[in-house]
Amino acid sequence: MTRKIICLVLLTILTFTLTAQEKPKRIIDQLNFPKLNDIKPPEVAEISLSNGVVVMLVEDHDFPTVNLRAMVKGGKVAEPIDKNGLAELFGEVLRSGGTKSMKSDDIDKYLDRIGASIETYSGESAIEIQADCLKENTDEVIKLFADFILNPAFEDEKIDLAKTQMRSAISRRNDEAMNVVERELNKILYGKDSPYARQVEYWDVDNLKKEDLINYHQKYFRPDMTYLAVWGDFSTADMKQKLEKYLGGWKSQGPKPEITLPSIPEQKYSVNQIEKTDVEQTFIFMGQLGLRYDDPDYAPTYIMSEILGGGFSSRLFKKVRTELGLAYGAGSFMSPEFDHKGMFYFYTSTKPSTTSKALSAMLDEIKRIRETPVSDDELKVAKEGFLNRYAFQFDSTSKLVNRMLTYRFYNYPTDFNKKIRDAVEKVTKDDVLRVAKNYLIPEKLTIVALGRVKEFDEPLSKYGSVNTIDITIPTGKKVEMASNPQAEGKAVELIKKAVKAIGEPAFNSLKDYYSDGKILMEGGEMPYKSYLLFPDKYAVELLFGEVSLKMALDGDNAKMFQGAQSAPIPESEAKDLKTSMWTEGGGLLLFKSILEGKVKAQYLKEGTFGGNPAELIAVETPQTVFLLFLDKKSGLLQAVRYEDIGEKGKEDVVEIYKNFKEIQGLKVPQEITVNINNEPKVSNKIWKVKINSGVSPDFFSK
Repeated sequence: MTRKIICLVLLTILTFTLTAQEKPKRIIDQLNFPKLNDIKPPEVAEISLSNGVVVMLVEDHDFPTVNLRAMVKGGKVAEPIDKNGLAELFGEVLRSGGTKSMKSDDIDKYLDRIGASIETYSGESAIEIQADCLKENTDEVIKLFADFILNPAFEDEKIDLAKTQMRSAISRRNDEAMNVVERELNKILYGKDSPYARQVEYWDVDNLKKEDLINYHQKYFRPDMTYLAVWGDFSTADMKQKLEKYLGGWKSQGPKPEITLPSIPEQKYSVNQIEKTDVEQTFIFMGQLGLRYDDPDYAPTYIMSEILGGGFSSRLFKKVRTELGLAYGAGSFMSPEFDHKGMFYFYTSTKPSTTSKALSAMLDEIKRIRETPVSDDELKVAKEGFLNRYAFQFDSTSKLVNRMLTYRFYNYPTDFNKKIRDAVEKVTKDDVLRVAKNYLIPEKLTIVALGRVKEFDEPLSKYGSVNTIDITIPTGKKVEMASNPQAEGKAVELIKKAVKAIGEPAFNSLKDYYSDGKILMEGGEMPYKSYLLFPDKYAVELLFGEVSLKMALDGDNAKMFQGAQSAPIPESEAKDLKTSMWTEGGGLLLFKSILEGKVKAQYLKEGTFGGNPAELIAVETPQTVFLLFLDKKSGLLQAVRYEDIGEKGKEDVVEIYKNFKEIQGLKVPQEITVNINNEPKVSNKIWKVKINSGVSPDFFSK
């Protein structure tokens, strides 16, 4: 399990001038606080239903409410590798897909009417079902809660909706830079195919079927895999009777399935970089394997991690932010797990021009904490911070019971939280130094830096051999075109014929292309202008009355401009812009790139388009594979077909070119219709075209 980092917090730090004179104690330093009261765990009645379901019951009569939480062994570690994403889909549709006795929409209305909720989740090792309701609705909600466990319906339309949401998440997964570096770091440390790190792709979503959900439910949802906690305003005897009524008839079928936890590869030192040009800073993440919660060294290792990078008084923050002024934030944290090794993370973000300087400063602090004892003040602050936070982690019955159920699920003692607190209180400076030497191993660190690699102050090769990570989101299982000289040669000849058809002399002298027109789509129309400066600059300007919005590509850099303001374009949107660049003006960039040997093209076969004979050519570009339909008689490009990803998943896109008109010796289409999944969605009407207008390269970056 990972934690999202919110680390770039801008604060004003007061600086103090050191003098030989002793500073007077502040009033706040002279305050004495009593020791926090011990947290008294609630009285828990642990029972087993007649079918073996383990139940923890806690009476709490402060409020007239009842809460339930079930944990079922399974989750991501239980899904077959050829059904990647199944646990995520299951966790969503288990709730949203209704039950066999009640449709999902009716359930939503009912729960809303009585002020209750039932939710389901999927994690690495468990599927969870949670419910809460008023005491007066206990019977009805427990019955429905049990129905979700025993009789989920997995409604088809809800499966489709959940899969659409998964595809949408895939399309946006590179938008947040800090999430990207953490994700890629986890893939390196756990292995890209590990359930702790593997990534869901579009084809994985397409591969998931309703029967997969049914099979998963039948295999893992059984009494001997289920742990349940109920707390709230009830009597234990009465609640046991209710649970027996609604869940007691549930029986396990066949032998209990075994879930084998994945092996974790041996740590190796590595340096990795990710080129991402739509960010202004370099995002640095370093990490290595950490501990389980039940490791005997958990307490001193946690305190060591806090001293190193746990807050505004930590060493990493002071060095990178306060002393060197390289970043708004820097830190580290330990992310332990219950059933496998967790992670140590170290992070910051800085200007590209100070990337190496910030990285070196962080490495120096990791080295320093391994070599010399921490100070008394550092140890005190870290321990007090843990103990103060501890009080608020268990300040309600709900928090305590949830934690106790989790401990029971992973076979930890139910008073494990107290054991950790007691261990933290006993941590010494020698303990911190010992675990720093044992667990922080610089020669086994994994370093990942994301940003504008060409602008780094020093190449990352200073720190070792560099691996470049490709985070391109594939639209389908990538199948590279096999070498076929004969088919490639014929493709080139057909493109030459197409160039003659549109005007070879004008095409050969083509430096830039400009068009002015309007986009017609469902709901209205919008004026636009497009600019293409060969070979890699492209812009589309949308006009909203007197306001214009420009989206521009300058090589790999994609930005959005409105007046004097600019912002990077998220990668998912930049990809769409790059795809449009290839087909601008009826495939002008495709033609040039094929003839210059920059992309591979192969002749496929004869076919038809719009009832006319056509020659079909496949063109492989970094964004997608385009299928070109060239009119067999004239050689003109009739249409381009390619695959894209939309809100509802895969889209079959066909751009149809009509009404060719000669402008300055070059025939270009004046009408372009875009069909998506065989339905016309967008139409472009072009009323002005300029060839070699002299557009400045600066136009695409300012």
